[in-house]
Amino acid sequence: MSGRADLYRSVVLEHGKRPRNVGALGGATHAAEGDNPLCGDALRVEVERRGDVLVALAFAGEGCILATASASLMTEILRGARVAEARRLAVAMEAFCAEGRGDADALGPLAGFADVYRHPARVACALLPWRTLARALDD
Repeated sequence: MSGRADLYRSVVLEHGKRPRNVGALGGATHAAEGDNPLCGDALRVEVERRGDVLVALAFAGEGCILATASASLMTEILRGARVAEARRLAVAMEAFCAEGRGDADALGPLAGFADVYRHPARVACALLPWRTLARALDD
């Protein structure tokens, strides 16, 4: 998976430098704020939900390149997803980033976070958007 891993890492870098879906979401129905006091990351995740479908997602705030890339990819990947799928992917990302467990191939571009678990101080950065999304969906 070396070639694919390199591709996914470049996708993470691209989203970290040029994030998508940044700013307030006009039709947000759910929102939550999260922070990582260890490195200063602070994000707000907003979701427009119609029934069981996440119609749109956006984020705003300050974050390191890992938090920003993770939030950007999350908002892209989950647009149009059902709530259950979003929750499943958040759990999968938790296991993948915190413990290195999971199927990298099934995670697609999120596989670019494969080595995060090897750097415990960075785990909270990569997972901040996902944990914040989970709180927004519980709202």
